Amino acid sequence: MSDADQRLIARVVEAIRERTDAQGAALADALAARWSPPDRLDPAALGWLRHWSPRPAHFPPPPCSCAAGRCLVCN
Repeated sequence: MSDADQRLIARVVEAIRERTDAQGAALADALAARWSPPDRLDPAALGWLRHWSPRPAHFPPPPCSCAAGRCLVCN
């Protein structure tokens, strides 16, 4: 990782650390408002769902190789 990348990460972490609870709540509300559209009923989607069926994967997960047993594979 370059020095510029490390400085950017440090600035982002510092900005998050300095954020008040009210600022964090306002940011979360703003993101939620733009992130997900309101629920709606789409007739074309209902037809698609009637014919679609998920196929379960029958593959065991790869073994964990981390020392703590808490890597992304384990969790």
